[in-house]
This record gives sequence, C-alpha cells and structure tokens, in this order.
Amino acid sequence: GIESTCPFCRRPVPKTAAASKLNRTKRIEKNDPAAMREEGARCCAEKDYAGALELWTKAAELGDADAHYQLSVMHCFDRSTVRDVKKELYHMEEA
Repeated sequence: GIESTCPFCRRPVPKTAAASKLNRTKRIEKNDPAAMREEGARCCAEKDYAGALELWTKAAELGDADAHYQLSVMHCFDRSTVRDVKKELYHMEEA
C-alpha cells in the first residue's frame, strides 16, 4: 500500500504522538517554518500564548504566510502581551 511520508525528511509519518513530537522538534531545530507553525498551534491550544508567539514569529521571519496570519489573529484578539493593531495589520498584509 501507499504509505504517507514526511514532506521534510521523506521518512514514513510517525505512528505515535511521542515520535511525532520528536520529529517536529528535530524539524524546528533545522528551522522548518511548517514545524514551527504546527508547534505554535499546539502551544496556542494549550493556552501557552508566549510559546505560540515565539514559534510563529520565527516561522514568519522564515517566510511562512500562515504564521503571519496566526500572528495577526493573535494581535487582533489580544492573545499577545498587548493588543497591537499595527502588528495585526502588518502580519495580515504579509499573509
């Protein structure tokens, strides 16, 4: 059968949450913006907004349009330290 592979390393997709987290951590260490965006979403879901902000900022700096969008939403709904309309608009335009 056809087996899914990781678009980053081309290895089979991990079957456990622990293996998936380890794979994502390795990808983050190698500056993969998609992995940073995914981990940022996990942080946000756990209400770790500082962690999400850090990861999405780095992913946006690497050119990830989805990370820019997430940052604009974060600044819009005041999930960052202080609501910043200027940053909200900047990230929305970049997305």
